[in-house]
Amino acid sequence: MKMGKLAFVVLSMLLVLATGVNAQSLEKRHQIGLRFGMWSQVADTRTVVSTDGVTTSVGSSGAVGMVAYNYWLKENVALDISVGGMGVDIESEVGILGVTSKFSTIGHILMGAKYYFPSSTYGSSVRPFAMASVGPFIGDQAETRVGLVVATEERTEVAFGGKLAMGVDFPVSRHFMAGLTVGYNFMSDFDEPIGGSDNYSGPEFLIGVGYLFGSGVN
Repeated sequence: MKMGKLAFVVLSMLLVLATGVNAQSLEKRHQIGLRFGMWSQVADTRTVVSTDGVTTSVGSSGAVGMVAYNYWLKENVALDISVGGMGVDIESEVGILGVTSKFSTIGHILMGAKYYFPSSTYGSSVRPFAMASVGPFIGDQAETRVGLVVATEERTEVAFGGKLAMGVDFPVSRHFMAGLTVGYNFMSDFDEPIGGSDNYSGPEFLIGVGYLFGSGVN
């Protein structure tokens, strides 16, 4: 199922759920949740046979996941912190000297804010928002060589970036909330490539579920 069709199906289901929920305030409440979806990476599987051996490389499918925390400072403004990432490349080389394996990941720690609009939706069960966040993107690449000797090398690169996004939150009960987010990740280049690329800027689509707690403002 393509991303656009998936977004339409999920949005329709959430709208149905939200219509049966009584309006409630989010001010001074907290949320811990999970977000998962797709980052703009294309799956790429390659097998190359050479005179020295066989090389197999599996690129990222673009699947991304994260843990997120929200705190509503006001009814229309929420603090947003997310920690997550994705695997971007797995590569193995089989040659006359042994086996070499490489594994690369991209993680992030982003902090920002959600702004809900318009004011007519405050306290309702359908809450559109715009979001901006900034923080480090952390690339990690590990390489293991098994032959006459076993050697492991690991390299970590850090780039600064952020995310601009728009979405909709759906409080489906007093203690549970779902949401959709469409955004764009932007980042500076790594000093050296991680998983075959020095920059992973691109669009992102996320589905989120979370648990709400705290008494809030009545």
